[in-house]
Amino acid sequence: MGRPRRASDRRSDHRRAHRAQSAARRNRRRRQVNARDIRTAPLPAARSWLPTVASLRSRFYPDVVGRDPVAAFVRRLERAVKPCDRVLDLGAGAGELNHYSLKGRVRQLVGVDLDPRVRSNPLLDAGLGADIYALPFRDNSFDLIFSIYVLEHVDRPSALAGEVARVLRPGGRCIFLTPNVYHYVTLLSRLTPTGFHRWINEKRGRAADDTFPTCYRLNSRGALTREFGRVGMRKVAIDAIEVQPNYLTFHPLAYAAGVVFERIVNATSALSSLRVNLIGTFEKPRCR
Repeated sequence: MGRPRRASDRRSDHRRAHRAQSAARRNRRRRQVNARDIRTAPLPAARSWLPTVASLRSRFYPDVVGRDPVAAFVRRLERAVKPCDRVLDLGAGAGELNHYSLKGRVRQLVGVDLDPRVRSNPLLDAGLGADIYALPFRDNSFDLIFSIYVLEHVDRPSALAGEVARVLRPGGRCIFLTPNVYHYVTLLSRLTPTGFHRWINEKRGRAADDTFPTCYRLNSRGALTREFGRVGMRKVAIDAIEVQPNYLTFHPLAYAAGVVFERIVNATSALSSLRVNLIGTFEKPRCR
């Protein structure tokens, strides 16, 4: 049998038990207060420290038109076109996304596209549902052919170049705007499925069905010069431009990274091959 416990030992045990119980009660009260605070306190705004895409755009690109690739393309197109010209819009579509038109400024503006809505395109004098690899026109029919964001979808570049050269009149020009295959957006596009592109377009406020498979077989200076050169056309100019990162408007951090990239590649011509868009002009030689 053990030695009977002294009264002092029992008092010490009692004090320790009392302290433990008091600590437990304090912890319970703290948890209750914290839980009540969580339930009643307003949640902080998610990522409230981030600037918005709109604020970044207004800060870094106050001249929106001057930094727009389509606007840059249209300026070149308007310098080339004449009132007496017959013009072909290659891949004209329904005209829903266009903010420009040559209708009424040239002798005739014709558009072709596989999309049947081209027939009701209000920006054209005539719209035809047609295959761009087999254009339904006679030789030497047009003074000028242009395309905007079409060449990236071309899977038969030699066939397209041949048709362009065939229907252009001698001295006629083909002017185009298309993505550069060496830009980061294009590289990511080649590595991701069409479904991802639809999701990105939705985030950018575009219709998901305004997304088509891309091939990028005619999207470098080398490929363009080679394919159009094979059919006897002369390169007038191919300029690479980098503008505001419109493809990255789905998140402020992505947009900010795009701004940094834009500033870097525009700082020196040595990095022009990494810019987002190519604006090019090829000419069919005049008859001698």
